[in-house]
Amino acid sequence: MDGKNRAASSYLSPGNPPADKEQNDPLAQVFHNACSYNFFAMAELLHRLAKGEKGTPELSLRDDPAQETLRFSADASLAFPCSDISALKRDTSGAFRMTTTFMGLQGSQSPLPGYYLDHLAWKAVHEQSPVGDFLDMFSHRLTQFVWHIWRKYRYHISFRNGGVDAFSQRMYSLVGLGHRQLRDKLAINHSKMLAYSGILANPGRSPEIICGLVSHCFDLSEVTLQNWQRRKVDIEPDQQNSLGSYSLKNGEKLAGRSVLGNFVLGTRVPDLSGKFQLSITSLTRKQFLSFLPSGENFLPLTTFVSFILRDQLAWDLHLGLAPEQVGAMRLGDNKSALLGWTSFLGTPEERPSVTIRVRS
Repeated sequence: MDGKNRAASSYLSPGNPPADKEQNDPLAQVFHNACSYNFFAMAELLHRLAKGEKGTPELSLRDDPAQETLRFSADASLAFPCSDISALKRDTSGAFRMTTTFMGLQGSQSPLPGYYLDHLAWKAVHEQSPVGDFLDMFSHRLTQFVWHIWRKYRYHISFRNGGVDAFSQRMYSLVGLGHRQLRDKLAINHSKMLAYSGILANPGRSPEIICGLVSHCFDLSEVTLQNWQRRKVDIEPDQQNSLGSYSLKNGEKLAGRSVLGNFVLGTRVPDLSGKFQLSITSLTRKQFLSFLPSGENFLPLTTFVSFILRDQLAWDLHLGLAPEQVGAMRLGDNKSALLGWTSFLGTPEERPSVTIRVRS
């Protein structure tokens, strides 16, 4: 082969527009520099351009060929390929046509016999290649499979804002938010939870996981969790001690309680394993007010914590203001005169904070 079998053009789209239009038109620059692009990057770019122009639906292998906006063909040249793409043009229907140098049934990458490829290359140079057009029907599908496989295992490519893409919907099921009605109950940005889907699918909930989720979903800088908070748990009336009482099990009378065994005085017992405290500190005044029981973030936060907890433990919410966020109290001001929360006489020596009992 004499090297003339590889068509080369300074401008790869039809019409060869003037240079000034090429500089002002981003799409023209894409056509002009098509050979320097990676195949996958170019395919994604063209798909997004077509989607923006015509409102093309999500990419699918079930699409009708007439509705496809990107067609692939194999380069018939036997020369050593220097890039993934050898030509790019746009036909009268608006569809993009890309000539690739891999995964084709003609050209240097083809598994067909050499004498057959020589004939196809000669026909392609003289634009008389009906057999090549026939083979491109299969080359298009093979290349399309490669593109779809690449997209499948790159979540950042298929992701759409808000997690509305098909793969994100499956990821929601891992965290227990497969139904839209369940997601609507959580007044947060649901797509932020997708980054924690693998962690939330596990049965355990460590303090680091809870703090990371709260910090990420509510855009907070300092969130900590303190375990082993002391509390007192009420004893059920039928389990409280009573003189001369016996317990019945399966209709049989069992031994009563003994002082050295199961005898407990009072109606409550101390407990250190069923309560924690969630601390949110360094809050601005606006954030502090929003997390109070009368604020707009209190109910979303408590609902969110209840969702991510496997065991519904008792917990308190500790809110701390950042330095220089305390203002003077003024009577009649609903924001600065909330008794017990935002009412201060002068400037406190320490960072003011408040503890709210969410679940006892």
